[in-house]
Amino acid sequence: MLRAPRRGSGRGGRAILVAAAGAALALIAAACGPAGADSSAGSVGTTPVSGSTASYAEEPGLSVNYIFPFVNPNYIDVSNTDDFQYLMYRPLYWFGQGTQPYLNKSLSLADKPVISGRQVTIKLKNYTWSNGQPVTAQNVLFWINMQLGLANSPNEYGGTVSGDFPFNVTNLRAVGTDEVTMTMDKQYSAEWFTDNELSQITPMPEAWDRTSATATSDCSSKPADCPAVYKYLDSQSAGKASSWASSPLWSVVDGPWKLLSATADGYAKLGINPHYAGPVAAHHISTFILQPYTSEQAEFNVLQDPQGGQPIDVGYLPTVDAPQPPPGETAGGNPSTLANYKLTVLYPWALTYFPYNYRDPKAGPIFSQLYFRQAFQSLIDQEGIINGPLHGYGKPTIGPVTSYPATNYLAPAVAKAGDRWELNLAYAEKRLKEHGWSVVPNGVDRCVSPGSGPSDCGPGVPRNAELKLSMIYASGVDYMYSATKELVSNASLVGVHITATAEPIGNIFGAAFCTPAAGQPPCPGWQLADWGAWTYSPDYLPTGEELFESNSNADAGFFNNATDNALITKTVESRSTKAFYAAMYKWQEMLSPYLPEVYQPNVPTLVETVNNLHIGPQSSTLTINPETWYFLK
Repeated sequence: MLRAPRRGSGRGGRAILVAAAGAALALIAAACGPAGADSSAGSVGTTPVSGSTASYAEEPGLSVNYIFPFVNPNYIDVSNTDDFQYLMYRPLYWFGQGTQPYLNKSLSLADKPVISGRQVTIKLKNYTWSNGQPVTAQNVLFWINMQLGLANSPNEYGGTVSGDFPFNVTNLRAVGTDEVTMTMDKQYSAEWFTDNELSQITPMPEAWDRTSATATSDCSSKPADCPAVYKYLDSQSAGKASSWASSPLWSVVDGPWKLLSATADGYAKLGINPHYAGPVAAHHISTFILQPYTSEQAEFNVLQDPQGGQPIDVGYLPTVDAPQPPPGETAGGNPSTLANYKLTVLYPWALTYFPYNYRDPKAGPIFSQLYFRQAFQSLIDQEGIINGPLHGYGKPTIGPVTSYPATNYLAPAVAKAGDRWELNLAYAEKRLKEHGWSVVPNGVDRCVSPGSGPSDCGPGVPRNAELKLSMIYASGVDYMYSATKELVSNASLVGVHITATAEPIGNIFGAAFCTPAAGQPPCPGWQLADWGAWTYSPDYLPTGEELFESNSNADAGFFNNATDNALITKTVESRSTKAFYAAMYKWQEMLSPYLPEVYQPNVPTLVETVNNLHIGPQSSTLTINPETWYFLK
């Protein structure tokens, strides 16, 4: 989701943060209609109605607060990107075909790239900006040059990675008005380069190429001009919500929507852009409202009874309030208080986990020990969370690639092995005792055998080190509170003392992804940080560089393993589709049992859509297409 400052170098780090998966995720994925079980009350008409207004609940704690699609690292979250910016400023390539996270050619601004050896050709379709100008190859170069011009700047695009795109291409050229060509610095997997490199581009209009309201620039041709342009555009985005709709910058759009109004608390009202060249429903809504909420309970209260406030046409059902699905069913019935809504279930294309901070001076050496990670994972009761606070919804996370929704990206051997780390307190206690810890149930374990031997606590763990850990987790999500409480209880039974503190999700991101500037105070310390999930966007292939490669910007805990790095490199540099999948599967088979992070259940979105609103197929990528929605009478 995501207010997560980026940092470091290496190939990775463009995935977008999402807050506590599941109930909260429903707010960001509640987009597009019946993809799972459907439970509705009453009947509705069959005649489409044009010109209506639909309201959509934003994710608690991640409300709209940034409009510039070259997103400042502090604002790169799904509420700003998928739910808001993508509606007005279309990415070059669109991903999501129903519940599958694959390239959607029909909604992309360009044809699928032609990649031959190291040569890449992008052919644009016939789209226009709302000011009448065409979307051109130069608009694509504007985005790329902005990244080049801000290389290694603290104000770079939140998905920029040193050494990665566009730093791994040369000979960037606009051929005429509708074609871009480039040469890769080496041959990469065509799948990877399309889905994880070119996927991040959002063309930008010439109207934005300026350094003030009166001074134009040439960033679209000269990277050296871009820092000043970025400084101006960023200043007109952050903290300026009330002026966005009237801005001559942000009113130039190529997507199906234009902004009508916005407020500082995250409320946004959008209307149809009549100049949009892509597909729009023949009968559609004309106004789309994004409504902010501070917690999932606040949203659920309004969903049940608006009480004079803005009603919710598309919202979500917190899993703690969801009826248990009957045996063999994917969904239970709706609560009686939601008789006017239909329920659908969708699993997001995201990885649900929380990281260890390997650089924490006290806990880092402990986290670096595989035996400890095996013991700690055995304290996580994924099935208990699914059957308890998640009320039967959820799938265990079994490795670095999510197992649901089903894709051909998951290694068959990993899928067959399933969840290898079910709740097992006896195993956790055994692993700790075997490695030099004095286990004190309901007390605090101590290292009594420091050293690097097979029965010692491990390198860097001093004598009398205690298993007293701190954990911060996202507030406002009921199931997460219950899951954290259970973990604290389970851990105490084997002498692992965890002090868990609920914090607003912005605080979690601020701590976990903090990089202090020169002369600024040090970052707040943390050992375990749980925000919920990380969606694969705008890097849609789960090839590992986003979260697990050494120095990845998105690796909050600084995980580093040489074998992992080598397998990731082999995957992304594969020269055929067959070699690509073979390498990616081998990487998963190595990393899944290595437990680089703490696996948690993948939680679905329980989408509530008012009965007479048609919203079509739902996307697991969390992108939404309200221009295809319409009411029935």
